[in-house]
Amino acid sequence: MEKLIEEARALIKPNMNVSFGGGRTVGRLIKSITDKSIKVSSPSEMTRDLCRELNIPVVPLDQVDKFDLAFDGCDSLDADLNVLKSNGGIHTFEKLYANLAKRYIILAPEARSTKELNNDIPLCLEVMELAIPQVKSEVEKLGGKMEVRQSSEMAGIVRTVNGNALVDCHFEDWKKIDEIDATLGRMTGVIGTSYFKNLVTDALLSSGDDVIHLQRK
Repeated sequence: MEKLIEEARALIKPNMNVSFGGGRTVGRLIKSITDKSIKVSSPSEMTRDLCRELNIPVVPLDQVDKFDLAFDGCDSLDADLNVLKSNGGIHTFEKLYANLAKRYIILAPEARSTKELNNDIPLCLEVMELAIPQVKSEVEKLGGKMEVRQSSEMAGIVRTVNGNALVDCHFEDWKKIDEIDATLGRMTGVIGTSYFKNLVTDALLSSGDDVIHLQRK
């Protein structure tokens, strides 16, 4: 993993605008940075807290026109560099940042890269609570099952910073994920989905002591 951090850090040049997502790997990358000329932003509250601990100023998204680089993790990556970013539950914010990135770079273990997306990873939707029954009905029509994410620390559903629910959609495989994501994503009450299509430009994958660098064709 150290070599992965080194290769990622080498991409960061002075005075760049850089977005850092969530997760431990991104956190390690931030801790390795000594260049104080870069402007840092993040969709992750935990990452912003880490930056404050390290005395790294964080620039709000509304003050950024474009990111030179954006680093993030993923739960599953396919051969076309499409990803599922479901477990963290902040995909709506992450996609806003990714949309502004000239290069959106995934940092992950090689095991998360497969020909097709891993069907053990659900498609996660951020959904207004009143819309949950309608979304559930549509998921079942499409041949899937839906679970409302529950909090392990307190009774009730997991809520996003926006106050919405997170629902996990499970399907037998992800061969039709483009169709599924498009259908669910345009439903009234669905705020965002965890499927990132045609956004990732690069993936740095840790493979033992080596790093595999994949780039979008």
